[in-house]
Amino acid sequence: MTSDDDQGWAVRLDWPVARRGGVRHEFTQFTPSLRRALRRAVGTRRYWATGPVRPLAVTVVPIGRAEYDAHGRECASLTCPTMAPLLGMAATAPAPLP
Repeated sequence: MTSDDDQGWAVRLDWPVARRGGVRHEFTQFTPSLRRALRRAVGTRRYWATGPVRPLAVTVVPIGRAEYDAHGRECASLTCPTMAPLLGMAATAPAPLP
C-alpha cells in the first residue's frame, strides 16, 4: 500500500529513436508538488530548446515514488504514466500504423 507521500509528479521527456523510427521516454525531477513539476518542465524545455538534439515532448506526469525510482532510461512501454490524467483523459495506446 502506498501513502499520499509516495505520490507525486515527474517531468517526462520523449526522445526520437532515429535508428528504429520509434520513441523512447525517461522521467526526471520527481516532486510531490504539481506546481514545482510544472516549473521544472518549463526549465527543462528552455534547457533543451537551443541544443542540436531536442526531446519530442516535455510533459508532467503523475507517478508514484517507487515507480519513478524503478523506471529505467530509454523506456518504450506504452503503459508508463502520461499526461493524459492531467487533461481529464484516459491513457490509451496510439492507433496502429496502416
